[in-house]
Amino acid sequence: MNADEDILQLPHIGLKNRAILPELSGIYYVIDEKFIIWYIGKAKNLRARWAGDSHHRLDQLQKQRKKLFTIYYELVPESLLDATEQQRIEQHSPQLNGTKVKVRKLRPTETLLRETLANLAPYSFVLGVESARKLDLKFIEDSICRQAYWRVKKAVLPLTVIHICINVSELWIGKNGNSGIRFLNKIFRKRSNYSNNWNFACKDDSKYQFLPPRRLLVNGFVIEVYEIKPEAFELIQNYVLIQLANVDIRAVDEDSLVLLKKKCLLSHVGVYLATENQDYSYDQLSSKAIERIYPYKQDLVKLLFNEEIDLSKPQLLPTDTRTLRDSNTGLLVRLANLADKKKYLTALLTERGLDLNRYGVNKYLESIPKDDNYIDNIGDKRMTVFIKSFLWNSQEVYLIATVDTVFWLLLETYLSDFAKVKRNEEEASVSKVYISTQKFIVPATLTVTLNGKWKAAIPFGSKDDMSYNAVVDIITNRLQASGIPKLKFSFTLENTWGVQIT
Repeated sequence: MNADEDILQLPHIGLKNRAILPELSGIYYVIDEKFIIWYIGKAKNLRARWAGDSHHRLDQLQKQRKKLFTIYYELVPESLLDATEQQRIEQHSPQLNGTKVKVRKLRPTETLLRETLANLAPYSFVLGVESARKLDLKFIEDSICRQAYWRVKKAVLPLTVIHICINVSELWIGKNGNSGIRFLNKIFRKRSNYSNNWNFACKDDSKYQFLPPRRLLVNGFVIEVYEIKPEAFELIQNYVLIQLANVDIRAVDEDSLVLLKKKCLLSHVGVYLATENQDYSYDQLSSKAIERIYPYKQDLVKLLFNEEIDLSKPQLLPTDTRTLRDSNTGLLVRLANLADKKKYLTALLTERGLDLNRYGVNKYLESIPKDDNYIDNIGDKRMTVFIKSFLWNSQEVYLIATVDTVFWLLLETYLSDFAKVKRNEEEASVSKVYISTQKFIVPATLTVTLNGKWKAAIPFGSKDDMSYNAVVDIITNRLQASGIPKLKFSFTLENTWGVQIT
């Protein structure tokens, strides 16, 4: 049944932004973009009821990928929750109330470990084993003093740690290793059907590393995975073939481990050669960390479930298309594609009578790749826009966002009501709006695809306190009537993003 006016007047939050629901008791209504009520429920604490992925209907709702869900809520005293919920359900007959919840089968973490190892084995090896860190009080004290808190996480301290290194030089394809990064991201991606997942072992500059260190807690052990630098890798003389969780994998032999411990350090970036000057306290801690490791001689992880792992579709290291060349131009494929994109956009903008000098678009489009040394100028490609948040209702302050300059020029007529290039002197702006100490607002976006090839995400916001759905309807109607050939588009709700603490 469709929601009536009484419900639509209630306060509401997008499903993706459920983390900012109030910590109050009430009745909630899950409603889609066509105002159809999907579910009605009660909660003594609305935020806690929807915290994380805990709600029993969340999986059903998220599988409706073409639906945009909003949680409307009605504040009700705890003493009236049961009666009010029953009355609302009988009155509105929601689609999901009364239906069975499909229970998601969780697979054991040991299976995830085995699948990961099977794909990583050609590029990795076991460095060794480390005794539980809680036994070394001085190491704990030094880690805290050097702010290496990731080493002394409460869940990690009492467990034996198995260290795995990845030789990133074997994954480095092309000039920047993007294929290797995509390969690793696919292997370590989040999987909703496992009882545990690989997580970042630490957050220290991890976004700048080829391989951010990963950690998995499984069957009473900690598995830590990180890279070994090429100069350190060259010190390894021999391996022994052994098993980890019943998967064949190499391990460095004792002599090689002795050499690594003598000449290398182990920090959040992985294993690397020590320098002559080790007076720095963090280097001393990293030296102590690798000294704690002893040889891996037997399979320590005992299987509890021993599921059969599916290797029919192994993760393969892809060929880097950046090294391939276009047969017509002789340019690298990525540069040939960029040249085609600029020519297409130039013709499209000219055909529609748009001024190519506006926002310096001509400067960017006229710079066509001619050889392999070409570098796209990001400064010419991006520009700043100002938008109003749907979630954060401040009339005086705008969010600062950036947008592809060429796509903005093409679509400015249709979007200028919901994002603007200039603001008045009395209007303030901020780059981020934090809703808590760790989470901030990410603007809603319109993702546009031209000619089936070229894509850009354009942020947009509210105007005159219009709702997200109202703005989307207006933009949709405008774009459908725009006459832009082979135009496809989709929308993403305004969301929140935060730092993950593991």
